Amino acid sequence: MTWYAIDAVDRAFSRTRRALFEPFDFWKWVKLAIIIFFVGGIGSNYGGSGSNYQAGSEDFVNDLPSIEPEEIPYLPSGISGLGSGYIESISPLAIIAAIIGLFVLFILVFSYISSTMEFVFVEALVKNEVHLRAYFRKFMRKGLNLLLIRLAIGIIFLVLLLLSFLPFIPVLQSDSPDFAVPALVGGFFWIFGVIIFLALIGAIIGSFLSLAIPISIYRQTGILSAFRMVYRNFRKSWQEVLIYWFIRFALGLGVGILAVILFGLLILALAVVFIIVDMILYFLFSMVVSDPINWLLLIPFVLLEFLFIFATLMLLSVPLSVFLKYHLLSFLEIWFIDADIPFFDKTPAVPEIEPGMESETGQGTQLNKPEQHSSEQSILEQKENELSGSGSGDSGGSGVPGGSGDTDGSGGSESSVSSERNQ
Repeated sequence: MTWYAIDAVDRAFSRTRRALFEPFDFWKWVKLAIIIFFVGGIGSNYGGSGSNYQAGSEDFVNDLPSIEPEEIPYLPSGISGLGSGYIESISPLAIIAAIIGLFVLFILVFSYISSTMEFVFVEALVKNEVHLRAYFRKFMRKGLNLLLIRLAIGIIFLVLLLLSFLPFIPVLQSDSPDFAVPALVGGFFWIFGVIIFLALIGAIIGSFLSLAIPISIYRQTGILSAFRMVYRNFRKSWQEVLIYWFIRFALGLGVGILAVILFGLLILALAVVFIIVDMILYFLFSMVVSDPINWLLLIPFVLLEFLFIFATLMLLSVPLSVFLKYHLLSFLEIWFIDADIPFFDKTPAVPEIEPGMESETGQGTQLNKPEQHSSEQSILEQKENELSGSGSGDSGGSGVPGGSGDTDGSGGSESSVSSERNQ
């Protein structure tokens, strides 16, 4: 017995090779890299503004000369004294709230694009054609539904995590130091167990959603309906899904190790090259300008180098991500019989011709022509025999050899045979 997840590995390799290298299309790789960037999402390693400067009290010293109110006889026209303290009236909490609001808005917009790109990625790999604008417009509604489902799941998980802290509220409020250390140790293991449990449940739900996305596309149904289809099929053949999860974990681990090795070697090689280039540029700039300015001139080149490294890493990640997605789609093709995924490498089935459809297709007339010809030939031979027998009877009755009766009979038989043949 072979498992579906293992059989899907060969199909994923074959489809990845045909989609990316037969033939090689650079712009196709670029479009797939853009999709993978949004599907992968933004990590949590993004820092702040990049400045370590901290303001001190000396920065807020008023260096302006003190002017008494009596020394300002008139204000400029159009300026009112009501807004003199507007900047000071802005609360720091309001500024922090505005920054948090903009950050949340950015996360929501990016998450919506990421959810829509999930459908775009599947469609591009199934058809082996990448049309970003057309596919994005096609799946905007489905992407919004997927985003709302993920937000609802995230809110539920957050509420469950907060509820897990409720047993420790009485312990924290008590003043007795007897249970301090046991409570801290028990609380640590309890919270750790809750986080692990929620992570496992989230991974299972995420796997079901990933399997439901292609079904939602090609069965033309909603995400929740496709999710229920996947769950019903899971209850029928849960062993296949368990093996699939194990194979996916092994493939993800192997692909991750390979990516770390390739990315590390590439970054090291590019870093050496760019350091040499930057040193050459620094000496060239030093011949023209002074020391602070040449460093400022190097900043655009350094930014371009970082951008080039990032773009190269994204292009290098295309085969790895495409292979993993093809493995998911190939497993779904075998495991879910009614998925109806129209892969680009599927050969169209030859339709069978029913007996009643032969006359409509025109093939029946072609197949029956030899039979019709043989039947017409047998009818003509039968008529010739009948006519020859009647002709001999007429000549015997007349008793005159070569008479008019014999001549008429032969002439009539020849004319009738020739007319039958012409027909």
